Amino acid sequence: MKNFFVKKSIMSGEIIVPSSKSQTMRAILFASLSKGRSKIKNFLKTDDILAFIEGCRKFKAKIEIKKNSLEIFGTNRKILLKDKDKLDVKNSGIALRFLTSIYALSDKKIIITGDESIKTNRSMKPLIEALSCLGAHIKSIHNTDFAPLQIKGPIISKNIQINGEDSQFVSSMLIAASLLDTKMQIEVINPKEKPWVKLTLSWLNKMNIKVENQDFQKFILYPPSKFDRKAFRGFDYMVPTDFSTILFPIAAALITKSNILIKDVVFDDFQNDQKTIEIFKKLKANIYIDKEKNQIRVEKSILEGNLEIDVDDIIDSIPILAVIGCYNRGKLMLKNGLNARKKESDRIFAITNELKKMKAKIIEKKDGLGVEGSKLEAATLNSHRDHRIAMALTIAALGIEKPSLIEDVDCINKTYPTFKKDFKSLGCAIL
Repeated sequence: MKNFFVKKSIMSGEIIVPSSKSQTMRAILFASLSKGRSKIKNFLKTDDILAFIEGCRKFKAKIEIKKNSLEIFGTNRKILLKDKDKLDVKNSGIALRFLTSIYALSDKKIIITGDESIKTNRSMKPLIEALSCLGAHIKSIHNTDFAPLQIKGPIISKNIQINGEDSQFVSSMLIAASLLDTKMQIEVINPKEKPWVKLTLSWLNKMNIKVENQDFQKFILYPPSKFDRKAFRGFDYMVPTDFSTILFPIAAALITKSNILIKDVVFDDFQNDQKTIEIFKKLKANIYIDKEKNQIRVEKSILEGNLEIDVDDIIDSIPILAVIGCYNRGKLMLKNGLNARKKESDRIFAITNELKKMKAKIIEKKDGLGVEGSKLEAATLNSHRDHRIAMALTIAALGIEKPSLIEDVDCINKTYPTFKKDFKSLGCAIL
């Protein structure tokens, strides 16, 4: 278990932020399902990604990992599993949800499991119910609605309902339905996290799959013709920068009143976390985006303002927004973020609890939190084995004179393997 010792820093210099985990994983999956060769450049290489690659290899996709790219020969929409196989998705919720539905297309039995967070905090109930309605034999081995799951298909096309509080359930069903041979209707109860569903729809459009979207409450999928030479064909793809990750160096520069440059940014219209940068700007942050030069410049700022923020569309931003709130002259109220309690940790509880140790003026709400400008103090903090909590607490500690200890930071590798190296290169005191 690795820990960080962090204290007050002034930052300067330039860095390159890693590529998007969500886009990397979608690119791998759709390339694995396509006909012919695909090449994916600038992919994120982490344990979650490697587990997902292994999950796609289970249905006979051929994936070669090169230094800066992946070369994938897809299965032409065929799911060819070995009977009684098993997959460990490690800590990846996307791998768990997406591959469960993909595996349900096969008539072979497979078990899918993961780490402790997957087995205790990532409920599979909506997907179990939906896939069971489509004819799959799927059950939680310990009868808990959590992994490990035993799955055996094949599913059939049929109109279904699914709970949409977590977008991964909806995306998973959309991808699986796109591989069936007849039209299918998916009705979504309580649709949330719509930008992530929109991201999946953009990939289905790229695969030339016709999907009728009725305000994210109902989807009708039309199967491609057998003579369609454009559906699920191999492609070349450059994975864009991860805009949920880029928020951390931006926030760090803001709270330390520093100037930094983030270069070689690959912009992406489909990642909604870019909206969080606009929220920073509403608090008078000096952030300058130059798409022509592919860079984002952050300059010394004094944060000020009162905002009420609906975080449903930017659910992953809750931890770093809570930290920004501590360094802001004013009050922030984050609402409509209930699903943040079902991520790698209960993020609403985790960030509130840890920032309270630093004497933050922060209040936990059922679906969010309230936070106001605070004089933070050094403390011993815990990551809750959640990469976004670990990074957010590290950023919080960069504005405090005395050193803070952040425990159990290995989880940061999930999305930002070069986090410590990059931040130290900018002058941060992280030991």
